[in-house]
Amino acid sequence: QTVMYNGGIANVKKWKISCYLEVMDGGVPCTKPNLALLETFRPLLNSCNDLFVKWYRQQHACNRLAPRKNDQLVVKRLMTFITRYTPNPGEEALLKHVDGAGKVDGSIVVALPVDRWSAPEEVNSFEGHGGGLTFWDGKKDGFPVETHYDTRSGDLAFIDRAVWHQADPIQKGTRWALVIFYKVTRE
Repeated sequence: QTVMYNGGIANVKKWKISCYLEVMDGGVPCTKPNLALLETFRPLLNSCNDLFVKWYRQQHACNRLAPRKNDQLVVKRLMTFITRYTPNPGEEALLKHVDGAGKVDGSIVVALPVDRWSAPEEVNSFEGHGGGLTFWDGKKDGFPVETHYDTRSGDLAFIDRAVWHQADPIQKGTRWALVIFYKVTRE
């Protein structure tokens, strides 16, 4: 699906490498999510919801507004999409950005299995062809701490609200990622 972003996502105004399963209220960024794909992914999405609640409670346990032990945390998926990365220009990465422009409480990125149909396994392998995730979170000596993670099929990355990060460029093959933006409320 080709989506035109107002102001761009990581300076890319015309985004065309994602398929949207769920979109934000008001049909943002597109009005036609792929409902068949949503149903296929529903079991994984439900598992991600459960994992996100556990991670969020742990991540925010020491905050001033931390969820209390008996608080029921409810997560709502604001936007869910699958992105395909290739070495083609404009498709190789999603450079430094913050998810949802501050409208989300956190995100999950799931590295999906490698594509064994478009090329031999050694071409689509995670080994030595770039990719992974980089985060800029916290400070050391007044500078943002940069952390890189090599991701493999099945890896989950939990991203807190307003954390700068990027999907690093790949040089070979095809990679797929499932991305979920969450809103958290307490009952």
